[in-house]
Amino acid sequence: MNNKSVEIGLFFSRIMIGLVFVLHGWSKFEGGISGTVGFFESIGIPGFLASVVAIIELVGGAAMILGLGTRVFAALFAIVMVGVLFTAKMGEPFLSGTELDYLLLAGSLTLLFTGSRFLAVDYLFSRQGNARQNVSA
Repeated sequence: MNNKSVEIGLFFSRIMIGLVFVLHGWSKFEGGISGTVGFFESIGIPGFLASVVAIIELVGGAAMILGLGTRVFAALFAIVMVGVLFTAKMGEPFLSGTELDYLLLAGSLTLLFTGSRFLAVDYLFSRQGNARQNVSA
């Protein structure tokens, strides 16, 4: 398997993980964040964290799709997913709705450790910066 194939595979993972998080973040704001705040409080999590999580999901998901700060948002997504698994989904069987959460955690960890350069804004900027350095050297 060549490096280009790996990068294309990571690209598809980055896009899908970003899309899932954008949609989940958007759904927390749709109709007002108060329902999500109430849910967080009902399971013992401070309500203000509902907005924090929703912003991470919405902004981070969009950034992930663009390939902007991929590793940073992948780390934040991993933290969010660990939080989900140890609070809202604690004790639920694997095939009763937690499999998506584990998959999002695994995908986020993969992108945290590997990054994703194919069609990524970060990579395009770094290539332009490297090209400028090479020209001025």
